[in-house]
Amino acid sequence: MAGIFRRLAGRASWLCLVAAACGGSRAAGEGENAAPTGVRVLPLAEAIVLETAGPPPPDTTVTFIAGEPRTIVLRHGPPEYIVFAELTFPPPAFAEHGREVRVDVRPRPGVYGLDIATSLPIRDSATVVFKYPRYFASSAKARAIYGSDVAYERALAIGRLMPGGMLALLPSTRPFPDLLQAPLPAAGTYLVAAPQ
Repeated sequence: MAGIFRRLAGRASWLCLVAAACGGSRAAGEGENAAPTGVRVLPLAEAIVLETAGPPPPDTTVTFIAGEPRTIVLRHGPPEYIVFAELTFPPPAFAEHGREVRVDVRPRPGVYGLDIATSLPIRDSATVVFKYPRYFASSAKARAIYGSDVAYERALAIGRLMPGGMLALLPSTRPFPDLLQAPLPAAGTYLVAAPQ
């Protein structure tokens, strides 16, 4: 009996390996939400950061009480004021409930990116969403490597800038077309990018 289970387990492992090697999951189509992948770390120089053609959002500072839910919405400048990004801090986002927390957000010029500073450390459940339905601007390099804007867009993830010029591409999902969402584990710099 134990031999039968070993053989079945071996076959199941083999099937999982074959599925992974053949690209067992498919890319998300329009309106689909692909399962997030694990963190991938690469040099920032080997990433293609998504550019924006829109007017930049202004720097934003928000102060609120930790433990209260808060969403910070950043919008491109005039004339359209289209949403650029949203930061969501649910009640467990900060450990020190009842204390005042300050969140400073500075959009990075010309790209879908943010510098985020907080007066208390982020603990859990915070998220960042970038929205690019109007001002998506892929570079000539992105088109040359990926062959199309659609292929480049499907390869995008939200990355956190790490020491030494490294970019950690976080598990990112697309809750809706032209939106990219990822966990916000800590203050820092976040960029929308794809590997070269």
